[in-house]
Amino acid sequence: MIRRAKTPGSARTHCSTRVAFAIAAILLASPAAGSAEPPDYSAIDAIFTEYCLDCHGSTEPEGKLIMESHELLMKGGESGAVIVPGKSDESLLVKLVEGRVEKDGRKLIMPPGKKREKLKPEQIALIKAWIDAGAKPPAEVKIRELVTPKIEPKIPPRKAVNAIAYQPARKLIAIARYGEVELRSAETRAIVRTLHGHRGNVNAVTFSPDGKFLYAAGGEAGWLGEVRQWDLNDWNLFYVFEGHKDAIYSLAVSPDGKTLATGSYDQKIKLWNVETGEELKTLSGHNGAVFGLSFRPDGKILASASADRTVKLWDVATGERRDTLAQPLKEQYAVAFSPDGKRLVAGGVDNRIRVWQISETAAETTNPLLEARFAHEGAILNLAFASDGKTLASSADDRTVKLWDAVELKEKLSLEKQPDWSPALAFVLDNQALVVGRLDGTVAFFDVQNGKLQTPAKPELSRTEPRGIQRGKEFRLKLLGANLVGVTEVKSHDTRVKVELAKDVEARPSEIGVIVTTPNDLPRGAYELSAVSPNGESARIKLYVDDLPQVYLSGTNRVHAVEALPASFWGVHDKSGAVDQFDFDAEAGQTLVFDVAAKTLGSKADAVLTLLDASGRVLASNNGFDGSPDPLQA
Repeated sequence: MIRRAKTPGSARTHCSTRVAFAIAAILLASPAAGSAEPPDYSAIDAIFTEYCLDCHGSTEPEGKLIMESHELLMKGGESGAVIVPGKSDESLLVKLVEGRVEKDGRKLIMPPGKKREKLKPEQIALIKAWIDAGAKPPAEVKIRELVTPKIEPKIPPRKAVNAIAYQPARKLIAIARYGEVELRSAETRAIVRTLHGHRGNVNAVTFSPDGKFLYAAGGEAGWLGEVRQWDLNDWNLFYVFEGHKDAIYSLAVSPDGKTLATGSYDQKIKLWNVETGEELKTLSGHNGAVFGLSFRPDGKILASASADRTVKLWDVATGERRDTLAQPLKEQYAVAFSPDGKRLVAGGVDNRIRVWQISETAAETTNPLLEARFAHEGAILNLAFASDGKTLASSADDRTVKLWDAVELKEKLSLEKQPDWSPALAFVLDNQALVVGRLDGTVAFFDVQNGKLQTPAKPELSRTEPRGIQRGKEFRLKLLGANLVGVTEVKSHDTRVKVELAKDVEARPSEIGVIVTTPNDLPRGAYELSAVSPNGESARIKLYVDDLPQVYLSGTNRVHAVEALPASFWGVHDKSGAVDQFDFDAEAGQTLVFDVAAKTLGSKADAVLTLLDASGRVLASNNGFDGSPDPLQA
């Protein structure tokens, strides 16, 4: 019914107009209309992508029918053509999506399976209209986009560790990664600083003998090599050495700290004057990349390990080659002089550690091979001596790390199987631990005596000093405990209590400074704090918050003049029978309340409270007071 029509005629006219409009709309939308454009293949392809490509993609297509493109679709499958242009009812594809095909007494339908969603009637109609219009290809060829799921990593990605160096005076570890060097405390393992700006992978790192500088080598493959020299006093970049035509893979500093040696993929070794940055010499002779360098402790001889399967000895003063040690069978990745300078070890792709005895002159025929020990099931990646010369560490691409008696080259320990290759090795903390850096980005510490993984010590908290504060003010406190160097956060477990580290107070292993802020309306009571470091989180301790001014008692004086009341007093009784005396003025008729909170703080003391007048006469007493639930009122 149409309301508000003025006359029956106008009502009929209005209705007929609406019907005519609806009919026109249907005719315009119909693919069969003579004036309508046939569906473009892009619309058909979208249907195939949603419903068909799981079974008819290019990888193991069902019935050898591939529907990823118009060209492949028109080729058909093992049953022949599935599209008959101009004849949708005769097309096998239409019969399958409509369920008009029978095989072995049962109907076949695409997509198959009871749980899979079938094509909607309007989608089937669109496919039939496209076929009836000639099944034409798309107006332009569409490049199918690769659809990949976005999977977030479970842990933050880490850059591979390529090399490690240790500075004993500063107890600092340098960790070489892509584009950066990470500096950590060997004691706490906390990151001290990260040095950015390196081009490409940082392949080698070493400290100057005096501990003032760090050298980091890398560069861009096929383009240039560089060494960045960092001042460790202010963490500023001091100098950049450039000269190689390819990335630098090996680095060494002479024992006197005056000469820098670099080995590159360009097969060259260069010697540099550290003070001036001047290139002193280029040592040529290797026919492969130079992967390892080591100065003899007297600084006169430089050893190099190369992909050309040789180890060479060089006169540092003249740049002349003294000897070529050609016994290795494959590429050599690592070389190291023993701390006494008498022996040289090298290792590489032939899985063997070789030991040579090096003469004073290092001349040819004077450096005999002492031993060639099959050491690993894979290529040896690195070798490192302990500073006392007693232990040698080796790592290989079979994911093993071993410790050897450096004198007899007998295996002492094999560490647990590593999760990835470990190209970085360094003995730290007076040779008590071996640091292992891996390509998965992790760094681990192992006990040199037993080979066990050293679990980093979590911070420990024992108490705050002082134990209590007054609410509504900012207080500076000390947190006492152990393993506190490297703490990055002190966590308050009540959002109303704000805690931050005191940046102007240097952390000590047993003490850190914090600043605590509380609101004026914070209820009296105990609030929990904990310390967080890269090694974990401490157990919680309690900070007591009161509404009274806090007075902290210290020293040996046991007589205290109370200047103002009310107040809360904090002190320590460290032996039985200890007595504290508080002198205060009170007026006649005034009511005072005394409360001892030792038990609530965990003390085992049985406190006795006695109230005396100026002459020493006892006015009130509460023997065993602290066990009473009620404070003393006088």
